[in-house]
Amino acid sequence: MSALTLVHLTSVGPDRPSATVEFGPHLTVIYGASESGKSYIVEAIDYMLGATKLKPIREAEGYTHILLGIRTDDGDLITLCRELGGNKVDVFHTDIRTLPTVAPNQQLNVKHSPKADNNLSRHLLKILGVDGRRVLKSAAQAQLRTLSFRDLAHLCVISDTRMADPRSPVLASGQNTSAPAEKSIFKFLLTGEDEPERTAGTSDIEKKVGKGRIDLLDQLIIETQSSLSIQANELELRAQLNRLEEALAGATAANGELVAQRSRLVERERALATQTTANRERVGELRTLLGRFGLLRQQYESDLDRLQMVAEAGTLLGYFFREGPCIFCGAAPEHQPPDHQLAETEDLQTAVAAETRKTTDLHADLITTMEDLEEQLTQLENEHAAFTTESGALAAEIRRLDERLAPLQEDTQALLTTRSNIQADLALHAQIQRLENKKATLSSVTPAPAPTTPDGIPAADLADFEGTVREVLTAWKVPGDNRVTYDQKTAEISVGDRPRSSRGRGMRSIIHAAFAVALARYTATRNLPHPGFVVLDSPLLTYREPDEDDVKIPYDVVAHFYRTLRDDPSAQIIIVENVDPPHDLSGKATLHPFQTAGAERRGFYPS
Repeated sequence: MSALTLVHLTSVGPDRPSATVEFGPHLTVIYGASESGKSYIVEAIDYMLGATKLKPIREAEGYTHILLGIRTDDGDLITLCRELGGNKVDVFHTDIRTLPTVAPNQQLNVKHSPKADNNLSRHLLKILGVDGRRVLKSAAQAQLRTLSFRDLAHLCVISDTRMADPRSPVLASGQNTSAPAEKSIFKFLLTGEDEPERTAGTSDIEKKVGKGRIDLLDQLIIETQSSLSIQANELELRAQLNRLEEALAGATAANGELVAQRSRLVERERALATQTTANRERVGELRTLLGRFGLLRQQYESDLDRLQMVAEAGTLLGYFFREGPCIFCGAAPEHQPPDHQLAETEDLQTAVAAETRKTTDLHADLITTMEDLEEQLTQLENEHAAFTTESGALAAEIRRLDERLAPLQEDTQALLTTRSNIQADLALHAQIQRLENKKATLSSVTPAPAPTTPDGIPAADLADFEGTVREVLTAWKVPGDNRVTYDQKTAEISVGDRPRSSRGRGMRSIIHAAFAVALARYTATRNLPHPGFVVLDSPLLTYREPDEDDVKIPYDVVAHFYRTLRDDPSAQIIIVENVDPPHDLSGKATLHPFQTAGAERRGFYPS
């Protein structure tokens, strides 16, 4: 399996000097005084590997991005760049130690998603060669999910508070619902095998739901039965329905002719109403025309009277005015031919006579047209009177038929109401039967077998790992019985028949450190999945020999702790401690002293 090697952690910002710490390929020790940024380095590494937040510190003011250099087994070096408080990670296929000024080769989401590959988790899992591997999600339902890099991070990046926590190193969240998945992840690292598909059984919740469904069906059946309006079974109701259908058929035959007659009368009444409407519309049109033609007739008669006056006036003028200018055209006497006045008078009479004849003809035509329209109007009025008489007779006949039909309709309506009630009850009986069938189906379903208990870690693999942890504790010269056992049910680690949770803070930290180192060594020697590095924050700070009052760490345990890690090339180890390491590590490990004797820097961030 592939592994990752951390190269450097660098914090950058505009107009700020870079804050960098280099990591050696095997053992790196960062030590010195408190509040110098040592634990911040551990948290920043975890932040760059997908943690949701990074606790701000005063020294980091003005710094905006963190860079994490990583080398793969192929020798390629990549740099992860994440903005403080951001949810994106930029990936550069080169080593970067300053604020980036070029576009990244990739931009990834921090949040893991099994359905998309543009996230940091799957990017790192692909490098390790374990993308898409399956672990258990829920033991009760045997549900599986894909592996996330955050599932591995808590086993290789361990904070100071987590180091001494009584909770098992396997159980990161402390939530009971997450425990099956966390145990499955540990099993995956020890075996390299995915969780197999399992048939989910009937859970307690599903059983309760099933019983609840039956109770609900019982309640629905009772409510439906209470809605029945006729106290009779289904067979009796169908017999009543058949008798009602026969009675309805007889009633329909008895009043069928009356209904047909009434329908014909109503249809004739509607036709009369339509004809009456058309009649009234035509009468209105004729009266409008007669009114307009009457005005035109008056105009013609007025025109004839004026023409007669003009003719008479022309004769008189021609007779009395024979000398001087012409009264018709105004010509002077010297320009008038003989008999000029007489000729003008005759022309006037001719024109008046022609206009009179024309107007008289128009007047005669108009009189004829008006007489025709008045005749049509008289016919329409007579027709309207006939329509009114017939409509009254039809209404009277319809009333007589309604009086004869009323008793028959009441009887028929009663029969129809009873039939409707019977049909509604038959529908309720059918619904009750469906509910009973559904209840019988639920009651007869054989409960699904309980889900197969998830397979545990094979005994041989577990024994090998327990032996590896014991070897680490023994090599560190931790006193006492170092026999190690792991309880697969509780995930508890016991050393010398004493659970780790019952130990003091110092022993809990030492055992946790041994667990993490042993896991990295175990997976490396067997080519099993593991990130390839371990970051431990304060694994030795609170340890002291049993029954001694001195709080200083015994040199023997400290010396063998560092020497063993120095000589173990199976994984990259990064230690953060307050106490100085042994002097013989100089030149054999990467050391970063902060604010201590011989230190050149006060902390991670420049002063």
